[in-house]
Amino acid sequence: MALIHFGARPFAADLVIFDKDGTLVDFEPLWAAKTDAAVAALVQAVDGDATLAAELHRLLGYDPAARRFDTHSPVLTAPMPTLRTLAAAALYRQGWGWLDAELQVAAHFTPTMDGVFDLSLLRATANLPALFDGLRRAGVRMAVITSDDHAPTATTLDWLGVGHHVEFLAAADDPYPHKPAPEAVWAACAALGVDPARAAFVGDSTTDMLMAQRAGVGLRVAVRTGLMDDATLAPHADIVLASVGEIEAAP
Repeated sequence: MALIHFGARPFAADLVIFDKDGTLVDFEPLWAAKTDAAVAALVQAVDGDATLAAELHRLLGYDPAARRFDTHSPVLTAPMPTLRTLAAAALYRQGWGWLDAELQVAAHFTPTMDGVFDLSLLRATANLPALFDGLRRAGVRMAVITSDDHAPTATTLDWLGVGHHVEFLAAADDPYPHKPAPEAVWAACAALGVDPARAAFVGDSTTDMLMAQRAGVGLRVAVRTGLMDDATLAPHADIVLASVGEIEAAP
C-alpha cells in the first residue's frame, strides 16, 4: 500500500480507479463535438428536419447554440446503449418503426458517438502522465471504469499517454452492469487482488460516487472538472477536489 494525498486527505491506497470523461478528460469540448456530428449525421441520413434535430438535442440534454449540456444530461452519466435508445426513441416519435429506428441509429448515430475525434478536442484535466507515473512509482495499481465504449476509451487513454498504466478497464460494452452498479469496481479489485476498502474511486458525478459507495471502496473522491458543482457532489463524496491534479503520492 502507498500513502496518497487526495488534496488534504491522505489515504493508504493499493488501487485508484478513475472515471474518464469529466475526470481525466475535459467533458464538453469532446462530447459537444460528438453530439453535434452524431445528430447531424442521423438527421441527414433519414431526411429529417429541424424538429427531429431539436427532439434529439432535447433528449440528450444538449443546447447546440451554447454547445452546453444540462447538468442532468444523460450524456454525462448514461452508458452508450442508453444514448442509442434515446436517439431511436426520437425517430420513433417521428413515425419510424422501432426496428428501423434502431437500424438507422446503429448506422448513422453510433459510429460518430463511438468515434475518436481529433486530438485537439482531447483536453486532459491535469498532467496525467506525471500523475500516473507518480502513482506507479508509489506501487499503486490503476483502473478506469467509464460509461463510454471500450475501443474509444482505450485509444483515448493511449493518446493521453497513460494507457500502459491502466491494468483494468471496464466500459459500457463490457460485460458488467452499468454505473452506479458496483460490479465493475468489484471486478477491478478482484482482477488486481485488491480489497475494495484499499481502493479509491475518482469521478466527476454523483453516479460515480454512488457506484463507489455501493462497492464499498475506502475513499470516494469527486472532482469539479465535470459539470457538477461542490453543492451537488459533496454530500456523496469523502472529499471534493478541483481536479485529479491534486492527487499525489506522499514523498
